[in-house]
Amino acid sequence: MWSNRSLVFVTKVAVSAGLLIFILRRLDLAAVGEALGRLTAETLIVAAGLYVLAHALNGLKLQMLMTDRPLADLVRYTFVALFYGTVLPGQLLGDAMKAFRLVRPGDDGATVVAAVVVDKITGLAALVLITGVALLIDPSGFPDAFPALSFALLAGLVLALLLPIVMPSVPSLLDNALGRFLRAWRASAQDWGPLFASLFTGIAFQLLAVIVVAYIGTGIGISLSFPAWIAVVGLVSLVLLLPVTVAGVGLREGGLVILLGFVGVAPADAVALSFALLGYTLFGALLGALADFTGRKS
Repeated sequence: MWSNRSLVFVTKVAVSAGLLIFILRRLDLAAVGEALGRLTAETLIVAAGLYVLAHALNGLKLQMLMTDRPLADLVRYTFVALFYGTVLPGQLLGDAMKAFRLVRPGDDGATVVAAVVVDKITGLAALVLITGVALLIDPSGFPDAFPALSFALLAGLVLALLLPIVMPSVPSLLDNALGRFLRAWRASAQDWGPLFASLFTGIAFQLLAVIVVAYIGTGIGISLSFPAWIAVVGLVSLVLLLPVTVAGVGLREGGLVILLGFVGVAPADAVALSFALLGYTLFGALLGALADFTGRKS
């Protein structure tokens, strides 16, 4: 008899397969292969280096909230989160595993979890902020409602981040994991210096991630303005938060076909870019698996 977790995973595999088959049946696969063939070894290697640098920057972002942790550890666990976010059904489980791995003997686990949650929210806020600004700068091709929706989502994230501040003090009777978590979240949200440092580092990470995608896309032959690349990458990243597929397969392809279609990119080129990005996702997951394995041995 299958467990609920196994059933969820199998369902997500089926959704990924169904979406991918639906998309590929409507494409000229030879054109997709031709687009991928335009990528040179130099492009792939430079993009890989930028990809690693971007996620190292994401580790630095977490250090803004966990100043007592060595940067090397936080970078390693950032890649570990990429691994678990790929092999487990959903990115949030990757963040959960990162929080679990970050807890050291004698630590208050609730405080560590609160730091990871605040880090996630500031990261999403950075993503939505630059996406909304990019849509205002270069809205050509995108639906008129997208900028307003982006800033509405940004407002929601800010409210979520500050929610513990406006909440009444957590009753002392709630001296359990939940109470400690809420108090730690409140303390993080009230410490404006690290909070803004995390947000601005998150913006730098998101921009570098866009540069990686734009560099690969340019290698394929896709020509867009940088604000348009920001908008496409930001919107696809938000779509990939939906926990309905495995490693984003199907959602990434469909999202890029639709969003790049708004700016006149051929579906075959969009799917080629998607396959290349999937390759880098698996590359990051492999680095995370190695980091997790070596960390356990040590």
